[in-house]
Amino acid sequence: MLCYLRMPRKLLEIPQKPPKRSWTLENLQAAISDVRKKEKTAYQASKFYGIPKSTLLRNLKCNDGNSTVELQTIGRKTILGPVVERELAKYLVEMEHRYFGLTRGDLMRCAYKICVKKKIPHPFNSEKKAAGCGWVDLFLRRHKTKISVRQAAGTSKARILGFKKEAVDRFFSLVAKEYKTYNFPPHHIFNCDETGISVVPSKFPKVIGLKGKKQIGALSAAEKGCLITVVTCFNANGDYVPPMLIFPRKKENKILMKGAPSGCISQFHPSGWIQTNLFLQWFKHFIDFTAPTAANPVMLYFDGHYTHTRNPDLIDLARNNHITIISLPPHCSHKIQPLDKSFMGPFKTAYSEEIRLFQNREQKVITLYDVAALFNAGYTKARLPQHGINGFRTTGIYPLNQDIFQDCDFQNAKHVVTRS
Repeated sequence: MLCYLRMPRKLLEIPQKPPKRSWTLENLQAAISDVRKKEKTAYQASKFYGIPKSTLLRNLKCNDGNSTVELQTIGRKTILGPVVERELAKYLVEMEHRYFGLTRGDLMRCAYKICVKKKIPHPFNSEKKAAGCGWVDLFLRRHKTKISVRQAAGTSKARILGFKKEAVDRFFSLVAKEYKTYNFPPHHIFNCDETGISVVPSKFPKVIGLKGKKQIGALSAAEKGCLITVVTCFNANGDYVPPMLIFPRKKENKILMKGAPSGCISQFHPSGWIQTNLFLQWFKHFIDFTAPTAANPVMLYFDGHYTHTRNPDLIDLARNNHITIISLPPHCSHKIQPLDKSFMGPFKTAYSEEIRLFQNREQKVITLYDVAALFNAGYTKARLPQHGINGFRTTGIYPLNQDIFQDCDFQNAKHVVTRS
């Protein structure tokens, strides 16, 4: 007769992973300080701060005489060593501040040159004169709290040099004064801006195709120069003013507005660009939507485009309708404009995706008569209340935060080469 013995349940349980360390670098620094001052022994400090004694002794030895404690780990040593790696990470950050950021390939070649110059033994590729991808991945992981691989955004020299602490401080001083005078609530604080859209998507996504084919094409309209200007506006409460579309046409054509967002208005100009008189029409539309009064005034932020600032009729209209207008500092809209910070990026992505889906579904290129409906679909996806709230918060305009920008944000302009 066969007899089966059942294994006790406790023996079948998978052992749990040891808990992560509960101490911090500040605890380690305090423990090392107590041991150096002979206030505690290494054993007493390890028990008091909850740090393993072996870890404390290792870091006590490695950080001997240093004012700032740096965590020393066990395991295989790095090729460059901790000191050289820290200097390299600092150099990468400094180059990014100068707007000349290094790529992964630059980092590979830089690591190889350091080894050759300092005569450090290394396993790097001598033919390519560069470190490997594996070393770069591990280097970035070791310094993940300080550096990371980011997508760079093209920034003009005028914007870099124009973003100065003096100009930003004057702007926030003016804003603080207006807030103190009128005490604007968030739903009465607005920002407007223009952007251009086209019948061609701004970028094409990767598609699945035949392996080995040298080039993959995507259907695109021939009218690449056909620009439609969109005037958008939202407030610090996340509410949106119906936009305005400016079509590149001489005469009005109501069919072009088929499928447009509710409340959206249209204007027409041969170039499709915003003009002084067209922006004045949008401003009247803004007044009708917000209905400001003496008891409920409104504040509006916009950039220093000539259609905004060189428009006497607009200034008179704003004064007569209890609207306070504040122009953003020159060449600073990429940092201080709420719409640029939170809305324009998601909107452009959503609009390009709507064009792609339309062309796949209809098997044809889009025309100006399709733009309003596609704009509506993309605009609806991006028109989220949180975008309006985050846009004003991240720029420090509302809630007012005059310390939103650090000193390092203004130091970048000092490093840019200004000679022609």
